[in-house]
Amino acid sequence: MGNYVEKAAHDWTDDSVRIIATPSWTAKSTYYYVQEIGHFRTRPGYFTERQHLHSFLIVFTLSGKGYLRYRDRAYELRPGQLFFIDCQEYQHYTTDKRELWEMVWVHFHGSGSRGYYEQFARSGTPVLTLDEGSPIPGIIRQLLEINRRKDVRTEPLSSKYLVDLLTELLMATHPPENAGAFLPAHIQQIMGDLDRRFREKISLDQLASQHSISKYHLLREMKKYTGYTPNEYVILQRITYAKELLMYSDMTIAAIAAQTGMDNVSHFINLFKQRVEMTPLAFRKKWRRLP
Repeated sequence: MGNYVEKAAHDWTDDSVRIIATPSWTAKSTYYYVQEIGHFRTRPGYFTERQHLHSFLIVFTLSGKGYLRYRDRAYELRPGQLFFIDCQEYQHYTTDKRELWEMVWVHFHGSGSRGYYEQFARSGTPVLTLDEGSPIPGIIRQLLEINRRKDVRTEPLSSKYLVDLLTELLMATHPPENAGAFLPAHIQQIMGDLDRRFREKISLDQLASQHSISKYHLLREMKKYTGYTPNEYVILQRITYAKELLMYSDMTIAAIAAQTGMDNVSHFINLFKQRVEMTPLAFRKKWRRLP
């Protein structure tokens, strides 16, 4: 991690709002937490150039025009658009000199922030154009109001609204193809097939052939809509079924491995440990100790 670097011209109007938070130990160890939040109406000289800040930043454009340089690419920011960036990386953002930029923004960190950011970054661009009815601008405004009047509820409520904000961002990067369902019909069919047959040995070639789709397209579509490849999805189903057998049966570990479709017990134990962070036997003992 490099040294923090920042150059900026804090050129905003007198009625702009900037709130700096000092998160408590509880917030830092448990919650998502606000570091800074604000509503800026910029003047012509406004810009920020920064790197190596332990923070994530979401900026939503209300009016005017802004410009962002991030990961060696340049972006124009119009009303209804936002950007979401990792401030450890180099960034430069500035207002247009004629169409002065107005935005609401929040710096935050904590809990699973990086995981949300990495999921968002899979879209390939830090900039997102929101639908007209998106709740995201309203959530940022609610965060701003909560942090204006600080009391014992501010940090837990801020965490709640940050989770709402991040969830809405992820949903907005994966819009449904139609109003009826998030998953396309062919992906629903493939997942249903895998749900029924996860204990069988199914090759990618077989699966693609049965559903009349190329295996490369199948891999891309499954990953895009579910977050898993077909193989990862099958492993997830097997591990979930194994948990049920460990919790509610007296079957041996070898028998459970075979029942879930894995003949190699050592491989089963390794897969289980990777995903559950304990061995099957430790999981069974822990579960049976619970009141």
